[in-house]
Amino acid sequence: MQGLRKIYIILMNIFLLTVGWLSPIQVFAEDEIEFTTEEKAYIDYTKENPILTGIIPHAYPLSACPYEVGSFKGTNIEMLNLISEMSGLSFEFTCVPTEEKTPYEALIDNEFQLVAGTIRLDVFEKDQNLILSDRFCDGSATCIAKKDTNPSIVKTGKIAVMQGYQAGYEFSKTQFPNHEIVLYLNNYDVINAVNRGEADLAMISRYVGIYELQSPFYENLTVLAPYQRVVDSVIMGINTPNNEIAISIINKTIAAIGEDEYNNIQMTYIIHNPYKYSFFETIFKYRFFILAGTASFIVLFLLLARLFSAQKEKALLSKDNLTGAYTDSGFELQVTKILARSNKQYFITVFDISHFSSYNDLYGKEQGDALLKKIVQIVTTFLCDQDAICRSYADNFRVISYKDDISELLADIKRANNMFNQLIDSSMRFSFGIYPIEDRSIPISKMFDYATIAKKIAKHDANSFIHVFDKNLHDLHQYESKILSRFDQALAQNEFVVYYQPKVDVDSNEIIGAEALVRWINNEGVLVPPTQFIELFEKNGQIQKLDFYVLEQVCKFQQMRIKQGKQLFTISSNFSRVHLFSNDFVQRLNTLVEQYGIPKSCIEIECTETAMAYDSEISIAILGQLQHEGYSVAMDDFGQAYSSLNTLRSMPLNVVKLDRGFLLATLDDEKEKANTIIRNIVSLIHDLNLKIVAEGVENLEQVVFLKSVNCDYIQGYYYSMPLSESAFIDLLSKGIFIR
Repeated sequence: MQGLRKIYIILMNIFLLTVGWLSPIQVFAEDEIEFTTEEKAYIDYTKENPILTGIIPHAYPLSACPYEVGSFKGTNIEMLNLISEMSGLSFEFTCVPTEEKTPYEALIDNEFQLVAGTIRLDVFEKDQNLILSDRFCDGSATCIAKKDTNPSIVKTGKIAVMQGYQAGYEFSKTQFPNHEIVLYLNNYDVINAVNRGEADLAMISRYVGIYELQSPFYENLTVLAPYQRVVDSVIMGINTPNNEIAISIINKTIAAIGEDEYNNIQMTYIIHNPYKYSFFETIFKYRFFILAGTASFIVLFLLLARLFSAQKEKALLSKDNLTGAYTDSGFELQVTKILARSNKQYFITVFDISHFSSYNDLYGKEQGDALLKKIVQIVTTFLCDQDAICRSYADNFRVISYKDDISELLADIKRANNMFNQLIDSSMRFSFGIYPIEDRSIPISKMFDYATIAKKIAKHDANSFIHVFDKNLHDLHQYESKILSRFDQALAQNEFVVYYQPKVDVDSNEIIGAEALVRWINNEGVLVPPTQFIELFEKNGQIQKLDFYVLEQVCKFQQMRIKQGKQLFTISSNFSRVHLFSNDFVQRLNTLVEQYGIPKSCIEIECTETAMAYDSEISIAILGQLQHEGYSVAMDDFGQAYSSLNTLRSMPLNVVKLDRGFLLATLDDEKEKANTIIRNIVSLIHDLNLKIVAEGVENLEQVVFLKSVNCDYIQGYYYSMPLSESAFIDLLSKGIFIR
């Protein structure tokens, strides 16, 4: 059997490479998977007693049941068949009754023994009899709405999500925090909720959405490309008398197959199984032609049906309505085809614009859209016929291009950047990241990730706006992945330690408060700098856990001082902008602070100016709630970004923290200008009845100047570096700085 599979794969590789569809399918040696004696016995047992496997209906092309398509079909079924072929396990398929309960509830109720899909983890945590397999691919969610829906103005409403689709549920809460989430039993009901007007938006599996929207019944629905994201892992859940043995066999087989093989299965299946209209869909779509009843119209009907299907699929997968560039899904398919039919040297380039949202604020969305279209027009002039450009979302672009060597690409980027700079303000900047495609075996999404890593380096490099991904960046990527993977363990082992940097009254030299700063001392006793983990945790959402962990340490410290009868100070704690989009942020704060019996006036919430300006309407609402509850609200790093006085006017604030950059001027003329700016900012802040804190103060000259302009408080190394809790307590016992 294994030999026949090898022959089949070799022939399929020749065919797929010839037509330029896909990368080669992997061939697996028979001895790659080593099973234990106990595992082999279980495999033999399943030949007579196959594992009853629940197949989720209404999820084609991932999975479908016989009453829908005539038999059990879909990429998940293909994957299970491949696992069966390679391991020897036997599966018996049955349809999940989603009209009555979720797949995971049915699994818990022993209606079957295994289910494959995007697993809801909290269900498995509650039932110790259930075990999860390793992931075999990523699950992507996409948002569906009516064609006349403008996602930029949809602030509230209802969003439909399939019950048990936890990944889509969590993504909906993050992306649409003000929406009411309505749960439905299956994907069919989720899509129809939007079609019937019961919901404004629907969150659904990307492939299911793209496939189902080709139905003429949904001709008024569309995919909202900006809201497409990898949200969870697709894995298997199992509930059998031999859980551990069965899952061990499945995991070994998944590891041997590999993610690339599954991606090939998925793409091959989708290409060879395009959407087919049902009889009633055909009648509905072409009802006017049928009414005409003539033979010539019937012939035309058949031709138009094929043409419409192709155009519909292309529209969903390929082009951005605004710029005409590819969308993410269309671009990924195009890159796959390009690399399959050519061995030439190709490069992936990603780029974006710093402060593009500020450009929209200043000149309006119409001008911002015009800028995006002009960017695509300029890039297109540098591309060959086989190259392609994608607008991923907002001002983020991707390009695949053929060049003889990288120097040619760098020259083109520099010429294009010169043209871009004529369209934008001097405060804005383009940043480019390049990945030379050398290893074609890695997933295309990983190529995009590598180029994005290089772009991030360019964004923070004042001397170069272009960076190329190389081994050093690869090592950095591996290091960052290690950092992310250790977070939960580090949090559980209290490796994150809170330090306190005092804030000092300018006139009295007394300590009036402090800022809580997190430090990570890993299990090897090495200090991990905040610059190496804060941004990473913000990107994947772990920053929310860390911010509340720091706040809890602050509450414990304040509670200890209350019990000791000591004076309380206001201690500020930093919160990422992701909290501002969480519906339960204020409630979680209140619960934690009240748990420790801390006066809310002794807790200050710090957010950066950039975070507050990201979505000013939401920021104003949340910060206003915080003030109403009694917390002090501070704007951090004022003056670091594209500052707007309108932000000061509209935001509910108590304190403004002046960015340390104003104090770094060294030349006399620079100092004079910086001092003039500081003097006027302090005056403005006081006119608004706010307090001002100067950060990064390091010498007496700076202290004297800040005192002369009536700055309220100072924070910096001149008085104290950030201190451990015990060192801070010792300092508080002195009460005043003598300098």
